[in-house]
Amino acid sequence: MNEQNTVFDQEAQVAAPMMSAYLPMMKTAAMTAAAELGVFHRLSLGAASVAEAALDLDASVHGMDGLLRCLAAFGLLDRGDDGRYHNSAFVEQHFSPTARVDLTPGLLWNAEALRLMTGLTDAVRNGGPAETMWAQMTRRAEMGASFSRYMEAFARYFSPDLLECVQPPPDARRLLDIGGSHGLHAASLCMRYPQLHAVVFDLAESLTQTPRIIEEHGLRDRITLRVGDAKTDDFGTAEDGLGFDVVLLLSVLHNLSVTHAEDIVRRAARALAPGGLIAVHEHFHDDAHARFTASFQLTLLVEVGTGLQDPEQVQRWLREEGCALIRRHDLPELGKGSILLARREV
Repeated sequence: MNEQNTVFDQEAQVAAPMMSAYLPMMKTAAMTAAAELGVFHRLSLGAASVAEAALDLDASVHGMDGLLRCLAAFGLLDRGDDGRYHNSAFVEQHFSPTARVDLTPGLLWNAEALRLMTGLTDAVRNGGPAETMWAQMTRRAEMGASFSRYMEAFARYFSPDLLECVQPPPDARRLLDIGGSHGLHAASLCMRYPQLHAVVFDLAESLTQTPRIIEEHGLRDRITLRVGDAKTDDFGTAEDGLGFDVVLLLSVLHNLSVTHAEDIVRRAARALAPGGLIAVHEHFHDDAHARFTASFQLTLLVEVGTGLQDPEQVQRWLREEGCALIRRHDLPELGKGSILLARREV
């Protein structure tokens, strides 16, 4: 539990019952508005008074005063004796241009997520949304772009964990990234292991930004794109000479039904060359992180109508396809999930 949650929990113990819903709602709303207005980025340049921030960010003084006071009350901003505000250490570390990874795109996605959550009651009644967010994205390009920017930022944040957990076989040459979208995972591993060449496999609309990522890393000659639908298209198999030494299946399964998830896991395992490594990243039900996993399960219900996969089932599918030495790495940071690693028997 981080320091800010500890402060809130202590405060909630002496608060009116409705505060347990009202205060988290307002914190989320204030952080989202701050991202949309550019508050954290502006204050990263230097402290500002209410009037200065309002002028720089094209907002009213009255409105900016209320927003900055709220952000400071939640410990997201600090207010100096001169009345000027600056970012807290937490915000500067995670939501500013000086951060190792600026997670502001996640706050901007909150605006869409909050809108989607207005359909939660109906999703609970009906077992899913009237229209999935993927379908909505076909009508609203800006929604898809916002989600893609968030996923790219999270991938950059997640990259050190991936590199620590996924260690390809010494003679690995070919990598397949199923549902790889932005290509950052494939790029990170190719940068770490110069002998690797990668194929990023995804829908055409998910690969629009991938060429930019490949160019940024100077990997044009080592990463290729393959357009396809993981639910229907072939990955290749070791038997037909198209086996891969590393297969990535990262944050894909929770968007699928159990039937589709099983099929994709089995075909991904068959795409491994003997001795090859498969890495599956997912969020699983975990008593230690019960609030997060239960919340994410509800998010999936309202956004796409799916749910979390059973880790025992996933491991069974891998074993039945000839994978052994299965290990599960539960990443210590809340919200990062788990990585399952398995090697195909030689």
